[in-house]
Amino acid sequence: MKKTLNALVIATTLLVGCKKKDQPEPVLIPTVTTLAPAKINDTTYTCGGNVTDKGHTEVIERGVVVSLNPDPALDDANDIKVAMGSGSGAFSSNLDPFYQGYTYHIRAYARNNDGVAYGENVTVTPTSGGTGTVTGCPIVNVTGNITTPTTWTADKIYVLQSNIQVSSVLTIVPGTIVKMKNARLDVISSGKVLANGTASSHITFTSFADDSYCGDTNGDGTATTPQKGDWISLYLNGGTNNTFSYCDILYAGQNDGGYYNAVLISVAGPSFTFDHCTMAHTLSNSSSSSAFAFHGGSYMADPTISVFTNNVFYDNDRPIYLNSYYTLNANNSFHNPGNPSQGNTRNGIFLTHYSNPANATVSWNISEVPYVMDVNFNGGGSGGTGTVNIGNNVVVKFTSTSAGIAKASSRIVNIGAGAVLTSYKDDAHGGDTNGDGSASSPATGDWDGFWNYISGSYVAGSYIFYAAH
Repeated sequence: MKKTLNALVIATTLLVGCKKKDQPEPVLIPTVTTLAPAKINDTTYTCGGNVTDKGHTEVIERGVVVSLNPDPALDDANDIKVAMGSGSGAFSSNLDPFYQGYTYHIRAYARNNDGVAYGENVTVTPTSGGTGTVTGCPIVNVTGNITTPTTWTADKIYVLQSNIQVSSVLTIVPGTIVKMKNARLDVISSGKVLANGTASSHITFTSFADDSYCGDTNGDGTATTPQKGDWISLYLNGGTNNTFSYCDILYAGQNDGGYYNAVLISVAGPSFTFDHCTMAHTLSNSSSSSAFAFHGGSYMADPTISVFTNNVFYDNDRPIYLNSYYTLNANNSFHNPGNPSQGNTRNGIFLTHYSNPANATVSWNISEVPYVMDVNFNGGGSGGTGTVNIGNNVVVKFTSTSAGIAKASSRIVNIGAGAVLTSYKDDAHGGDTNGDGSASSPATGDWDGFWNYISGSYVAGSYIFYAAH
């Protein structure tokens, strides 16, 4: 529930010169840290803290104090107290309104029978758009591998400037900010990342130069701004049930041996959940065959193991690369929710075909962007089994003269109403998927065609464009 902070916008004369009352040093009071405020919109921020030690007795009240003066406290009549329950652990709430033109000071507090404890003083200066300017976030430089169970909390910024391996359980709580420079977070062996944000408190993986999240961490003022490829990737090559929910993954994609990715899945890493995550501003290289914001590859084949739902891609080159037998949920999107005209340069779902699972059924049901196939998707030839469902109004594009699709007596291909099979260069169907503007035009023979093993001939139809047959 939102609380009101209107009482803060009062005459400056009432605020100048206010002093806190001297209080005796409490005994065995709680230990509490202040959550870095997270912007929800131009006037609303998620604020809170974390009681890491209750002290001698149980915490009977916790919350935040907000003021236009530094170090707000419960005993200052000009400061606003917002209570957020009791007990130990993390707590937060959405507060509003925060007005432009003011700098707000925020401290978490926790009270037990021995007294009151405060967290760090953090500030936020609201701006229109963006994330506002937030300062006062303690920095933790992560220099060692994660070999024992570890928790990263929202009251600090975690900075990686070299590759860090996770071989134990790394828990990242809602609101946590991770900044990286020339670094990669690797999950290996039996490691696991549990990064479970919430709708109101995302977890952010971003550039070391990104001042929009908890301020000027690299301490250079405005000398640098975040750029695509400032850091490498999240690399999953181990563990089971790695979880990333409500995570923003920004400015990744630095060259990693020819790979340009925000997330890279390897042979031991397909057990994961990505839900309500945003992947944006990923560096690419148009000549690299491995440049995708999310590189699932052939390992991302089973949606019951590799869960990928409600995710957003924008301002990348190619968004995603996965196995042709993976049914990608239609609740994923390929544009900026705040600016629907902003998509990705080569906006499509790029497929690879390295395996022919027996009796597999795959459904291609996303019509926002085309599916892109670079091989002959024949399902194992005349003896192939399984079903391919191409949904209504879905566009499938083929990239070369050897690429196509085939059906057989036990390998069914269903074509939905309004579906199109066409050339990768065909901008009239599904947009400019090869991202070259008007530099290329489709022509007959750009791809092979739709082969029917039953009749020993190519399929003809009004939904087939620019095939050789």
